[in-house]
Amino acid sequence: MPRGGRLGRSEAEFDREAAGYDRTAAETMPGYDELHQTLLWGIPFAPTRRIRVLELGVGTGTLTARLMARFPHAELVGIDLSRRMIALGRTKLKRYKDRVTLVQGDLAEFPSDGRYDAVVSSLAIHHLEDRAKWRLFRKVRESLLPGGYFGDADDHLPEDPVFDSRFGQVAQELSGHGTSQALQRVWHEHEAFDHPCTLSDELRHLETAGFAHVDVPWRFFGQAVVWAYR
Repeated sequence: MPRGGRLGRSEAEFDREAAGYDRTAAETMPGYDELHQTLLWGIPFAPTRRIRVLELGVGTGTLTARLMARFPHAELVGIDLSRRMIALGRTKLKRYKDRVTLVQGDLAEFPSDGRYDAVVSSLAIHHLEDRAKWRLFRKVRESLLPGGYFGDADDHLPEDPVFDSRFGQVAQELSGHGTSQALQRVWHEHEAFDHPCTLSDELRHLETAGFAHVDVPWRFFGQAVVWAYR
């Protein structure tokens, strides 16, 4: 796995943020819970079914824990760049240790030795540069069984830069709830290594990758949940 350059810096940043990540995420993303819930709603299988899931950017295991509780027969492989995030995830997911395998590495180089019923990712793919995103989408599609699901909940650039300014104004209006400064701090810290694309670019490249059905069931300012089915 590459260690230097931009990827190495982001790994160090995520290691640094790991201990406070859950608190910061909840404070800076008003739709955090809805984002995860909508992502899981896209999985088109009954909870009684045994499914194999891949999670890209498992972080501290917040989405993973919800998924494993909702699908008690699921087996999941999770990959993340940060060793400290994975360590926290293993603690959070201890009760599911027989069904969850966490791997440290570049999410774009995920293990593709099997076919998955579902691939999910929350707030992770925007860390890849665009060309790496488009390659990842093709690899995900190839790794899914027919009828499989890819759910991506992520940050996106506004289609029109006017809205970037407006989102900033809304963040200022949220200051009464104690979130404005935290929002601005997190946004600016991550500008050094984040590469969000527009939502329209993501949808277009998912269709180009061969997904038969693509839609956006949830959107909140710059964040959106995309459902894509093979």
